[in-house]
Amino acid sequence: MSLIKCTQMNSRILLNMCKYDSPRFLTREYSYKTIKRPDPRTLKMPTPESAPNLIEIIKEKIRLNGPITVAEYMHIVTTNPTEGYYMKKEVIGEAGDFITSPEISQLFGEILGIWFYAETQKMCEAKPLQIVELGPGKATLLIDMLRVLNKIGYTSHDLSIHLVEISSTMQSIQANRLCVSHRPVEIDMPHNHEGETLSGIKVYWYNDLKKVPQNFSWYVAHEFFDVLPIHKFEKTEKGWRELLIDIDDTGKLLYRLSGNETQAVKMLIRPPLDSGDRTELEISARSLGVARQLAKRVDEYGGLALIADYGHEGEKGDTFRAFQKHQIVDPLETPGKSDLTADVDFSQLRIAASKNPGEENYALVVGPVKQKDFLEQCQGELRLQVLIDAAKKDEDKEKIKSAYEMLVDPNKMGERFKFMAFYPSTMASILAKYPPLGFSNLKP
Repeated sequence: MSLIKCTQMNSRILLNMCKYDSPRFLTREYSYKTIKRPDPRTLKMPTPESAPNLIEIIKEKIRLNGPITVAEYMHIVTTNPTEGYYMKKEVIGEAGDFITSPEISQLFGEILGIWFYAETQKMCEAKPLQIVELGPGKATLLIDMLRVLNKIGYTSHDLSIHLVEISSTMQSIQANRLCVSHRPVEIDMPHNHEGETLSGIKVYWYNDLKKVPQNFSWYVAHEFFDVLPIHKFEKTEKGWRELLIDIDDTGKLLYRLSGNETQAVKMLIRPPLDSGDRTELEISARSLGVARQLAKRVDEYGGLALIADYGHEGEKGDTFRAFQKHQIVDPLETPGKSDLTADVDFSQLRIAASKNPGEENYALVVGPVKQKDFLEQCQGELRLQVLIDAAKKDEDKEKIKSAYEMLVDPNKMGERFKFMAFYPSTMASILAKYPPLGFSNLKP
């Protein structure tokens, strides 16, 4: 239709409308209605009895939208508000599905506290100080670190605690162990819970690292990155393809390779990650983002970041698995009842966090080093002897010794677990003169 005809038609419509005196002909028959928005504070989660089964949620999503990525699957399984793995039960310890180093020996957390303090002395006094832990578990690591700081002379005026935790169940466990009092806060606050320790130290909980105040901080990420969602890729004759999760004719979950390049293939597989003769890759976009956040915070506002996790330096390609009652099980069986995890690729964290010449500065990255080497360089054996000497019973002495051996034994946790640290880029000359504790055989 020409512009002239369209204009003439609009003019006739306006003239016809003006023939009527009553305004009711100018009122739209269908219009928007004003509604009252519900108050978020009054909304409640469905009860476990009324919530849909997690496996049915996953299957329905696949039926509606097609196969899902492993990253989507991990996200649903771990964070579903009512049925997610970390949302509904205590999972750490002998009675849970796995056990962590802080739960094995108090020595682990004490050494980390000493490491942070010693390395901070190379730059400043570190008062006031924020301790930020990502995925604090049962808060055992933090409790052991605070014991060290109390001995050194830190008080409630010198530090505050900031915990990044998405699970209300784990948050409750942490609050009950750390605080003498704690409470939820208004929804418009950056944190969603707060409390105080017996000595008056303020404790705050967040659901995202981005909400934590940007101040001088010690950042701790122990067994945090291994549970972040990963994308899995395989190299075929047609190039890289993504491993997806689908359902078969019987309703059972299974893996399926994508026929074409997915968006994740286009966005994530870039040099040098796809270099060499690798035929399998696991990449966690979330891990890369968190690593960069930590590096930028350390570089811009000061502090240190320490990552401790089991992982590798790019030599592995298929590490996705599940743990239930300390045993490896099929990740696609009984979702929500087992711990989904993948080894951390420390080479990818280094790429995401490192300071690159000619580009925006992030941080100086050291490591990874094996847990055995880190603990021994931090005088773990000396601390072990102090604990043994303080024990009154031979049985207790043996338990302390056995726990330490589990941490450093190459066939147990000594080599599988590794440490990596982020320093401000301005500390290059200082670290050249005073090598990083625990990483003394490496250069930043």
